[in-house]
Amino acid sequence: MAHPTDATAPAAGMVNILSVIRRYRLRDFPRRFSPDDLHHVGIPFIDVDRTMHALKLLDLLTPNETPTERFQKIQDCESEEDYHAALEELLRDVYEPVFEMVPDPAKASDIKLRSVFREYEPPEERDRMVALFRALCAEAGLIDQASGLIPPILGTSSRNRQVMQQYQKSES
Repeated sequence: MAHPTDATAPAAGMVNILSVIRRYRLRDFPRRFSPDDLHHVGIPFIDVDRTMHALKLLDLLTPNETPTERFQKIQDCESEEDYHAALEELLRDVYEPVFEMVPDPAKASDIKLRSVFREYEPPEERDRMVALFRALCAEAGLIDQASGLIPPILGTSSRNRQVMQQYQKSES
C-alpha cells in the first residue's frame, strides 16, 4: 500500500502499536481485530480508535478489521531476521515519501524527521507520528533500540507474564 495521498500518517501510541504487532506475531490475538479485542489485550479505551486507524494506515488491517496478507506474513516469520525484513519492507512501502527524504533513519536527526513530517496532518499529532515511525524503525532493526524503552506486551494476564519473561530472557 502506498502512503495515503492526503498526507496522513499513523499517529497512535508506539507502545500500543508495537504491542499489537508483537502479540499478533506470537499468535496471542484473536483472528479479528475489534475495538473490544484491542481493549481486552490492554489498549486503553481512549486509544482504541486511534490504534485501529493506525493499524489500517500501516496496512496491517483491512477496512473490515481483519489482518492483511502483510500482517499474516509478519506473523509467519520464523526468525528474527525474517521478521525484521518483513517489517522493513512494510515500512518502506507505507512510509515511502519519508524514506525518499530520509533513506537511512538511523542517521536522521530529530529536526530532519520533524521537517519531513511537517506536511502531514493533523499538525497536533506530528510528534506522535515521528515517535511511531522511529519505534517501528527500531522494531525492524533499522535504528538502534534502547533496551527496555518499549515494553513488549501490554496487560497483566498470566500469558502476558509468560511472554514478558521469555522476552526478558532473550534480552539477557
